[in-house]
Amino acid sequence: RRDGEGLESRYQDWHLPFNFNDGAFIEVGANPNVEVIRQPFTINNALGVQVAPGRYEFNEWFALWRSNPSAPLSWEARFSTGDFYDGYRRGYVIGPSVRMSEKINMSATVTINDIDLADGAYIQKLVTGRFNYNFSTRMFLNALIQYSTDTGQVSSNIRFNFIHRPLSDIFLVYNERRFETTGDLIDRAIIAKVTYMMQF
Repeated sequence: RRDGEGLESRYQDWHLPFNFNDGAFIEVGANPNVEVIRQPFTINNALGVQVAPGRYEFNEWFALWRSNPSAPLSWEARFSTGDFYDGYRRGYVIGPSVRMSEKINMSATVTINDIDLADGAYIQKLVTGRFNYNFSTRMFLNALIQYSTDTGQVSSNIRFNFIHRPLSDIFLVYNERRFETTGDLIDRAIIAKVTYMMQF
């Protein structure tokens, strides 16, 4: 909510979860949304699809399923449907997770949004891969790679985390983005961070 301008956006999450003895999980629910758009904004840059100003009230209905995450091979799937601004959206998420050992696990996820609005229709795809390696209970390596059809870019994030004492960490992070079609570099960054918990 903006001061003096009334409601700008509202999101609610209503869900009914079911947990199973083997660790599997099922959830169904609805997400009511309210968005007040005061100026046109572009929701898809590649196609120039815009959302016109106005007050939009729409609901997302969803069902989510996850199998036992401690199993060597597990799965996650989600389906959602409902109105979306002045049109509709259907969403699909599916992906496996592989636990190769106590130290190594990896996962892949494909997210698809089928969006149809008054200004145009498009299909948005996001592919995500994750890799985690635990050297010990104090040292971890995490890698994330994503490809988005909206931007046509591949982004990667690699993070090394060392807990040098309780509640104190050393982080070393490498970020990179490239165009998927040409492989040309967009940007690259190396970030270091140290935290140290002091007692008084």
